[in-house]
Amino acid sequence: MDLYGLLESGFDSEASTTSHRDYEKLSVVAKVRLYRNPYTIFFISEDLSILPDEEYYKSIGVKIGDCCELEIDGEDEVKKKLKLRTNALFLQPFVKECVNSDVYRANVVSHLNRLGGYPACGTVFLKLILEPPDIEIIDYAWNERILRLIWTRVEIENAFSWLSTLGGAYSALGDYFDHCAEEAGRISLRQYKLSIMLGDEGLAARSRLYSALSQAQKGNLHISRNIVRRVAQFARETQDHRLIRMCQGIWAKLKYLRSLKHESLTTKDKDCHNKNGKVQNAVTN
Repeated sequence: MDLYGLLESGFDSEASTTSHRDYEKLSVVAKVRLYRNPYTIFFISEDLSILPDEEYYKSIGVKIGDCCELEIDGEDEVKKKLKLRTNALFLQPFVKECVNSDVYRANVVSHLNRLGGYPACGTVFLKLILEPPDIEIIDYAWNERILRLIWTRVEIENAFSWLSTLGGAYSALGDYFDHCAEEAGRISLRQYKLSIMLGDEGLAARSRLYSALSQAQKGNLHISRNIVRRVAQFARETQDHRLIRMCQGIWAKLKYLRSLKHESLTTKDKDCHNKNGKVQNAVTN
């Protein structure tokens, strides 16, 4: 019976556990070599199985088990060393069953010790060479789902880029035409929805700034100031320096528009005062 046979029948037979009871402490030290990389030591005994570090369990895709720094002693004393060249897909189920199943682990130790002639030190040294599989295992259903998600994100980002270009054009004309400022606001709302779909809070904050600029162009300076303040707070919390500079730029424009509005109101007041003065003079005369 080879290791593949043990993998298939390890749960079925408890009678196949260590039959050579002269050696109470049998163990296996497996040197695992993957695609000519530096080897990893996998220690197996009837009681436990150990890998050097948790990262090895994660890389193999197995639940984390016992970890310990391993040192090989007595390898030179063992004359008969086992060597197995096998498919790399064999490693995960082999390690998984050695970690989870006491029966399977005992069967592996017993079988390899029997093949190794029961060395005096009680430890069998196995060189496990893993070769790339002839046919890769591809999860086509999962690949289809991921592909659909990727293309969805690509199309959303593409739409966002087009909206940014179009929104910039309308925003530039919004200083002169009210309907352009209105359209720029609607485009910024679409950008905000797309950024939420992408899950990008930075893009969402920028879309809110575009909306604030549109509100300012329509004369809603109070609404625009509140939006800029909230976005600036978010930018400081996330330390987004580019977003902070954008807030500063829009805030400067708000100050400019406010000064224009103030000058316009002052001019109107003066005109009204002058008209009232002329009317009073005419009545007096």
